Amino acid sequence: MTISTRNHWIFALALVLLILARQAWCASDSTSQFATDASDSIVPFLVVGELSLLADGKAAKPEMIQGAKALVATGLATEILKHVVGERRPNSDSDTSFPSGHTSAAFAMATVISDYHPKYAIPAFAMASTIGWSRVEVGAHYWRDVVAGAALGYFTAKHFTGNHLAVGLNGVSYNWKW
Repeated sequence: MTISTRNHWIFALALVLLILARQAWCASDSTSQFATDASDSIVPFLVVGELSLLADGKAAKPEMIQGAKALVATGLATEILKHVVGERRPNSDSDTSFPSGHTSAAFAMATVISDYHPKYAIPAFAMASTIGWSRVEVGAHYWRDVVAGAALGYFTAKHFTGNHLAVGLNGVSYNWKW
């Protein structure tokens, strides 16, 4: 294991231990607190995900750019769908429930990580799945929102890692490759 890979695993382990330590100190409903912590871990997960693409050195810049493009495209598609569908959230009057943005972003990053670094696929998808579960557990989404977000993130990222979608100064184009 290289130093860079070891550092990524140490950081991920530290993040998990922090969540578990907070869980142990919380006297209230521990499942709810764990779900809240997992739901709040989306930003660190995305940052660690983008940084993990640096693990191979020189080849990392195109991977990071594709990861960023996949996240932006997933975010845009998610926001458009939220406003078109207008589904009410289970815990509020907000009509931005479908699809889950946290889940779509997490699955987009997990897909990018797994395509460029297959050895990280299981932890990446495990973390993305935990984030999706947490969104239902904290009452922010229904399961259908999470499943749709996961599919949206996965398939959008697959197009970027497979070089099907190209984003340039002239807009977005789709390259058919069979």
